[in-house]
Amino acid sequence: MPLEEPQLNGRIASLITAMTAGLNWTVREELWDALRGPRTKPDILITRPDAPPIVLENEYHPASTVYDDCIRCLGRELNPEAAGAAGLVSTVIAIRSPIALRDCATGDEARQLLSDHAVNLEYAVYQSAESGQIRFPRAGYLSGSIRNLVEFIRPAAEPRDAIAAAAQSLEEGTEVAAQLILLAARGDGVNVGPRIGEQLRQPWPSPMPKPPQTNHERQQAQADQTAREQTAKMCAAIIINALAYQQNLAGYQGIRDLEDIRSTTVGGRLTKMAVLDEWNNILNVNYWPIFHIAKELLLKIPSPAVTGMLPGMVSTANVIGPAIRQNDVAGTVFQRLIADRETLKTYYTRPESTTLIAHLAVPENLDWGDPDTVRNYHIADYACGTGGLVLAAYQRVRELHRNNGGDPDALHAYMMENALTGCDIMPAAVHLTSSLLTSVAPRQIYSGTRNILYPFGGRKRIDDRGNIIRDADGNPTTETDDKGRPIVDIGSLTLLNVGDDTSQAVLPLSAQMAMGSNGTRKPVEVSMPSLSQSLVIMNPPFTKPTKHSKRSSDHVDPTNPAFAAFGTTDAEQRAMKALTDRLGKGTVSDGNAGLGTQFAAVANNMVKPNGHIALILPLSAMLGGSYEKQQEWSWQKLRRLLCDGYNDIVVMSIAQPTASDSSFSADTDLSEVIVIARRLGIGENPAQRAHFVNLKERPGDKIAAQEIARAVRQAISSLTTLNTDAPIRIGDAAIGNVSFEEIHRQERWTTVRVVNVGLARRARQISKGSLSLPQRPQSIDLPMAPIGRIGRIGPLHRDIVERGPFTRTDGVNAGTEWPMLWSRDYSTQVAMATAPDSAGIVRDGQLDAAAALWQRASRLHINIGFGFNSSATASAYTEMPSLGGRAWPNLQMDTADMEKAACVWLNGTLGIITYWIESNRTQDARGVTTVTSIAGIPMLDVTQIGNDRLQAAVQIYDDLCRQQMLPANEAWHDPVRQELDRRILTEVLGLDTAAVEQLAILRNQWCAEPTVTSTKGTGPAR
Repeated sequence: MPLEEPQLNGRIASLITAMTAGLNWTVREELWDALRGPRTKPDILITRPDAPPIVLENEYHPASTVYDDCIRCLGRELNPEAAGAAGLVSTVIAIRSPIALRDCATGDEARQLLSDHAVNLEYAVYQSAESGQIRFPRAGYLSGSIRNLVEFIRPAAEPRDAIAAAAQSLEEGTEVAAQLILLAARGDGVNVGPRIGEQLRQPWPSPMPKPPQTNHERQQAQADQTAREQTAKMCAAIIINALAYQQNLAGYQGIRDLEDIRSTTVGGRLTKMAVLDEWNNILNVNYWPIFHIAKELLLKIPSPAVTGMLPGMVSTANVIGPAIRQNDVAGTVFQRLIADRETLKTYYTRPESTTLIAHLAVPENLDWGDPDTVRNYHIADYACGTGGLVLAAYQRVRELHRNNGGDPDALHAYMMENALTGCDIMPAAVHLTSSLLTSVAPRQIYSGTRNILYPFGGRKRIDDRGNIIRDADGNPTTETDDKGRPIVDIGSLTLLNVGDDTSQAVLPLSAQMAMGSNGTRKPVEVSMPSLSQSLVIMNPPFTKPTKHSKRSSDHVDPTNPAFAAFGTTDAEQRAMKALTDRLGKGTVSDGNAGLGTQFAAVANNMVKPNGHIALILPLSAMLGGSYEKQQEWSWQKLRRLLCDGYNDIVVMSIAQPTASDSSFSADTDLSEVIVIARRLGIGENPAQRAHFVNLKERPGDKIAAQEIARAVRQAISSLTTLNTDAPIRIGDAAIGNVSFEEIHRQERWTTVRVVNVGLARRARQISKGSLSLPQRPQSIDLPMAPIGRIGRIGPLHRDIVERGPFTRTDGVNAGTEWPMLWSRDYSTQVAMATAPDSAGIVRDGQLDAAAALWQRASRLHINIGFGFNSSATASAYTEMPSLGGRAWPNLQMDTADMEKAACVWLNGTLGIITYWIESNRTQDARGVTTVTSIAGIPMLDVTQIGNDRLQAAVQIYDDLCRQQMLPANEAWHDPVRQELDRRILTEVLGLDTAAVEQLAILRNQWCAEPTVTSTKGTGPAR
């Protein structure tokens, strides 16, 4: 007889119970009258403390009625008498069990099959939310083992509406409390506001001495008020968060006599001293990163103001308390309140992105059932922000340990004290990171953390008591060396050159020292040796050290934006850059690319052999930099390091039309990549191969992120042959692809942010001299060479006018002595023949220098920032020699015929596709290159095609040079571009007419790419 479904449900329930030991889940099957209303028995009911119930409905395949069963349960209330718990069912998981389980003779046989992962279940989740019913996946079912199902249940059952409501409550409660802090500061502005700002390393500008009169003064006054509001909100959020964590800790064994905050009253009112007494009680155990800063902030607010704030703060803490144990509720709010975010580029990592990268980065092939495996797995984030990344990685480790029979809570104190490192220069970041890690197992008391507040900026002078020495105006003073230069700190970039025996204070020496239970002030230090971490996981700042853009006269750029936070002086910024350059010498740290390379160098210094790095970086990390004459620039150094020192490399990007939708951070307009790699083990050789993952869209939530990571792992495991790819499937939908490719230290890694990986592969083949057209089995050899080998790149625009011999004026005529093609004009630059738009004026005494620079002029110019959906031409040809400017640098060749032939090739589809694949596609529908990197872009070697074909190309130019073309992304229906392509194929390359139709397919594929058309809507139908 077939196995009855109730018997199978019992076995599934027992396995879920075994695999969730320690989570306090109650799992029961076939429970009649568990739901109010029409008589129903859920197949499996899971109830959890402080969380909504979950229902599982199971049927044998094809499960034709499982949908109806799920909908009948969704939105129903539990019957406490039967269920032993209350709550509303907002999550129902549908399960389709395979026929192999129905055919089992006994329930125990079915349980064994499930335990051995010998059969897969199919499942999907239905959720009710304010926006309506949600199903994941949208169509079809996920397929996985019973362990995969258990891993699916917890994130699938997160109460979305409750979490969103908690985040809203925190934001609203923070706003109310911040207004009271601002009011208190106005009453005593000398002490309250500035001291709060100093504690938080955020500005609190003094009010203007008189009402603003000019527009600039009004703008400055508004900016100052915004800064004060942000700092006040941050102060309030930290205090509320500490109150919420006091609620979590209250009554737990290990903290003596800790009161619930609602009991901390005097005469029915909460008081400042009563709260501080309880926090001191906690601090005597530890929890310093959470409660020390909150205590210091509370001390700086006058008692009457605190008394007025506390009831509302406690009310907010009570609302968010349950939610912060399940989600990064506070993180979103905290990140909005960092006043120096634009300077620091401290982009908030989305919770779904942290889940995605953690599930990909933490290896699954370790012996996770062994507690020593967990203890020895050290995780670090040296730019931790809200702590979301290190939290997600730690949660994944805990999940793997529990799934293999372990008790992660028993290891929590050890992990907090020895294995989890979070570093930042923002006090609020260290506070929040510690809060999140504590919330994982709040009942487990620990005696220390590795969450470090790194000093940043000028080193403050302190007295014997640890207090900052101030000048006559109350400003902190900075230490200087014997030459009067400021002594500075650079945050965790100190780890660029850390050795084996380095220790770091948990709190900077200029901050309050930690105090033991006996009140003794003492430094608390942790060991920070190099090559010590199993996983370094970061979303580092991207700030660059210089800005070349001109700004208005009333706005002064910082000397070095990478080090301009917290009001550092120009001298301090210069000293910080010099220190960073010195420590980063010989690493992948590159000031031209910014802090991203420097934190990558830190990751490399700290990860141990066979450990992993997992970094969120700008897309430029794959596409930026150049390689010429063995000189490596910018991000090229990182790619060289990965090629030579790492294996199991995974590069993930998102192929969306806009850069903001192609990022993993919450509020950046930069396209990003996730880079995961394993450092070589001792004696291991580099494979110099990588898997490139291109998602069609960013995961919408944590459950999608988790399942995408699992699907990516499956796709990667299926690829064993180079230059092959596989789809990534979620249910019935293909949501991206994985490509397995060779990587080279001297090349860009170009298979990023693309939908059609076959197109990208063909584009790379063109670059290497092999034209592979659709529907054509044989490839065609092309004489290709880097532009820098065929021609000579002209001067950088700054070497012409900013630091060169010329000034520039708009306009040009036949008598212009020094013509220039300077700016981009989408309305007029629509044909290959383009007129210069500017004239150079030689500075006094600079005629010789001007004449020497003019030797680099040419008729051919390259579009250095090719807007694919706005620019018609990738190159332009001027009838008179001219200097190239900001948008159109020169490309000088031996003859005018060669320059015409090059212009023809570069504006044909094959030339444009080659440009596209090699350019930096970080921005929307734009391929950016630089004067230094143009030389590496391949093109048809017009010096090697023979005179007949060269003359054919010249004739094509002469015939079509004044024909107006559409923007490049409209090549799919542009008759001029198509005629240009036809003649290149048949007259220059000597191909048959079939190649013309075959190229049309390739052209349409390119025009359909998201990075080509973006949101303009002028590409072909997809």
